[in-house]
Amino acid sequence: MTSNIQFGMKRTLGLPHVVAIAIGQTIGAGIFVLTGMGIEFTGPSVTLAFLVAAVPVTFLLLVVAMLGSALPTTAGTYVYSSRLFSPIGAFVGVWGYLAASLLGAFPLYAISAAHYLQAVVDVPTVPTAIGLLTLLYVVNLLGISFAAILQGLMVVLLLLALIVFALLGVPHIDAANFTPFFTSGPGGFAMAASILTFTLVGANAIIELGGEIKNPGRTIPLAFLISFPLVLVLYLLVAIVAAGVLPWTATAGRPLTVVAQSFMGPASFNFFVFAGGLLSIVTTLNASLMWGTRSLLGVSADGLLPKRLTSINKRFGTPHWFLTLIYVVSAAAILLLGEEHLSLFAVLASIGGIIVFLPLLGAAVQLPKKEPEAYESSPFRLSRFWLNVSVGVGLLLSLLILVVLLVDLLAYTTGLVYGIVFILWLIVGAILFLYKKPRQTRFDHR
Repeated sequence: MTSNIQFGMKRTLGLPHVVAIAIGQTIGAGIFVLTGMGIEFTGPSVTLAFLVAAVPVTFLLLVVAMLGSALPTTAGTYVYSSRLFSPIGAFVGVWGYLAASLLGAFPLYAISAAHYLQAVVDVPTVPTAIGLLTLLYVVNLLGISFAAILQGLMVVLLLLALIVFALLGVPHIDAANFTPFFTSGPGGFAMAASILTFTLVGANAIIELGGEIKNPGRTIPLAFLISFPLVLVLYLLVAIVAAGVLPWTATAGRPLTVVAQSFMGPASFNFFVFAGGLLSIVTTLNASLMWGTRSLLGVSADGLLPKRLTSINKRFGTPHWFLTLIYVVSAAAILLLGEEHLSLFAVLASIGGIIVFLPLLGAAVQLPKKEPEAYESSPFRLSRFWLNVSVGVGLLLSLLILVVLLVDLLAYTTGLVYGIVFILWLIVGAILFLYKKPRQTRFDHR
């Protein structure tokens, strides 16, 4: 069964495309930066912290996989939440995600990519960031198939860079560097595991593309099954090398490039920086442009945003107006705010990602009750017990991360201002919803 909200888009994405999107969205700058932060909190036990971080994320992905398999649709994050749980909660979540993406995620990805490129080439930050954003904007305008092919090629290089790091690093591991294993006790280990969850989320974005995926009921859960274990195994190998090559005090709080420089030659190091550090961010940015417009399409289809924004380019089959909106506002944010606000970009982007996800958990609980036929016939289905467990764990994790992010936001001098503006933005969204009211609050099937 599928929702009728497909916006005239064609089903062009096969399993390899969807797996590439999931991997590219998951492997971002986090593994290159947060591994060192994890070592700072817990020392050589960072590898075990990755495993612990994977447990709650696994429950979250199980919930998302079930929804995507039972009711595959374009704009899944918004559609599931609005039809099955709370229309106003779904809209406010997407409304908050919109601000967090335009003023947080997209500037963050573009500027971070420029920083990694500067490790091998002397280029200016802001013009390079806007240049990369422009390139990927054009790629996504030309069609999701083209963007997905480019994503696949970049993901191959990205995976190869991480494999090279692991293979070249293993011979240089010194067992003595794993002592002491826990450097800051249970508290430090728990903090490390909480932070490292950020490196493992992202694959959930593929439910936004349900209307463009071939055989989505089967493809979506399979994509999770392939991409998440592959990413986790690579992360564990990377963590072992990062913790074992140098003493933990030398890598605490430092990016992976510090470890890589200790055993890589110039050629392999430059490849690691370009294909690993740079492409990890570029693939996340590209994947975000592919799926980031879809929930906005759902909102517009319900009459909560201008209908014109949902128009699809007849030649390329892409939401050109939404893509242009994202591009223009994000480029303006980079120009006006520059690279000095990079940390705030990161926090705001993460907060938006959590807020938009919360109503989705409520939707999963309601699926068996409101769409029993779709639930029973789903190619991938959780039992009622495991569904409740998965949602409960996911909710606790999401709220914990949200608290950590809010505390971190207030630690910045301008963080309080950003926080107040963001809260006001959410209130405006709620008022807009009550004024407009959605046209559709139930699934239609075909």
